[in-house]
Amino acid sequence: MKNSKKNACRNCGHTNFTVDRYTAAGDISCSRCGTVQVENPIVSEVQFGESSSGAAMVQGAMVGADQARATFNGRQNAMESREQTLANGKKKIRRIATALKIPDYIADAAGAWFRLALTNNFVQGRRSQNVLAACLYVACRKEKTHHMLIDFSSRLQISVYSLGATFLKMVKTLHITSLPLADPSLFIQHFAEKLNFRDQNSKVIKDAVKLAQRMANDWIHEGRRPAGVAGACVLLAARMNNFRRTHAEIVAVAHVAEETLQRRLNEFKKTKSGELTVESFRESLDTEVSNPPSFDRNRDLELKLAKQLKDKEAALKKFEELAKSRNNTPDYDSDASDEEPTKKQDLQDIIEDNRLKNQQSKKDKLLKTILKDCDLSENEISEQLARIIQNQRKSLQNSMYMIPSELQRTTDEEEKIDIDKPRNLVKNLPKTEDLLSKISSDPKDFDDLDDSELDHFLLTEDEYKLKERLWTGLNHDFIVAQEKKRLKQETDELTGNTSGANRKKRRQTKNSIAGVEGIDGDFNEMGINDALAGIGVDEATGEPLTAADSAKRMLSKKSFSKKINYATLGDLFDDNKAGKIGI
Repeated sequence: MKNSKKNACRNCGHTNFTVDRYTAAGDISCSRCGTVQVENPIVSEVQFGESSSGAAMVQGAMVGADQARATFNGRQNAMESREQTLANGKKKIRRIATALKIPDYIADAAGAWFRLALTNNFVQGRRSQNVLAACLYVACRKEKTHHMLIDFSSRLQISVYSLGATFLKMVKTLHITSLPLADPSLFIQHFAEKLNFRDQNSKVIKDAVKLAQRMANDWIHEGRRPAGVAGACVLLAARMNNFRRTHAEIVAVAHVAEETLQRRLNEFKKTKSGELTVESFRESLDTEVSNPPSFDRNRDLELKLAKQLKDKEAALKKFEELAKSRNNTPDYDSDASDEEPTKKQDLQDIIEDNRLKNQQSKKDKLLKTILKDCDLSENEISEQLARIIQNQRKSLQNSMYMIPSELQRTTDEEEKIDIDKPRNLVKNLPKTEDLLSKISSDPKDFDDLDDSELDHFLLTEDEYKLKERLWTGLNHDFIVAQEKKRLKQETDELTGNTSGANRKKRRQTKNSIAGVEGIDGDFNEMGINDALAGIGVDEATGEPLTAADSAKRMLSKKSFSKKINYATLGDLFDDNKAGKIGI
């Protein structure tokens, strides 16, 4: 009863129903009153349809969250191009992750970033390798691994600048705002493993991590590349543990410039922690925090500018006092003329004050450098430097040309100080003859040479052998070629093969008998015959050759054609036949 009531028409109670097979809706209606009982009925039968490309597809199958539609029997060719691009991208991401030893869960996260980039049409117009590497790098940054962009660039053989530009554009397009900053301590273990510190690897890493923490507290980490900070920490930690690692080795591992590495070291040197010893640094917990490097740099620049401004103001004040005292003087009399050299000297002293201050600092630095490299006493070096500076002062006085701004206000040209005028701008240079006259022309005059100095020009036995080996290595190809030529020449002489020794002589065509007879010297028979043949003379009789003989000789030496019978040429120049013809 329940089934009959359930299947009965709601209007009339009739149980017969009709399915509308002529429309796509397939409504079920009562056959008596026509009331629609069921609209768009769902059936459990398998139905098939066509996709936009004409491929067959199953209707009613399970569709995943990342799929546009169900696949047909799992075949890849039934996928759309978008799904194929996504599947190929995931395969390539796993391949790159395997090469760089990246875990699978990070590769899956990179695949999700690639799907998001594909949804936002970020892949179009860009190289797939750049986009895949950028997605994988974002996933690594999220998980705080030690991988850098340069690692992906080296593995995929693409430009790191192109990869970095793609990464920045992807971050901006996908609105990735929560990307954490790379911590330098993440790269320390990676760098230490490449530098091979053997059994003390953990100790070096521990010191390097502590150095990185101190640099972060001293504001050295902010605004710097983490690889450069990590490289500087590893270099300092290696030297703290008696490992000699050069800047070039750190640069090859960290992929930063040597200048960047040296800047990080200089910045750490200026901090309070940089002044501690190795033991005190390891034991210290709380150290005074230093100012940021940019703050100290700007403060030093301000102090330097303030000092220069103060010196210029002092010099300007002295100039004003001199100009004021000069303007108060009514006329120049004999006493004023006597005081003129004194004022000139005062003005010169004022001009040289700042110059001498700078020279004094340079003098101290030069003195310290010289004391390290020579055995002279400090007093002797000071005397030599004082003499050099005194000579420089004299040369500056002779070539000085300066016009003070305060003294330009005077209107009388005759009352200006003579120091404003250029002096000794052009000097007579020594001539070449004067310089050559001082050089001794005697080659045996070695009075100015010392035996110890000459010993430096002579090589020892070991140096001679080393230089010989170097020269032999550099000129190996030339030596082998010369030896082959020598052996070939000796072999030809022993076997009698002199085919390449004879050269073809040039034929002389413009000679005369008078010229041949007038030449002094010995002539062989071959040379005389060639000379006579060149002018058309018989060698045996000395008489001129006829046209027939000349033609025969010419054609007998060299044949020009195979179609000419050269044996019948004598009949052409026969005297009897020539008379008959009438020649």
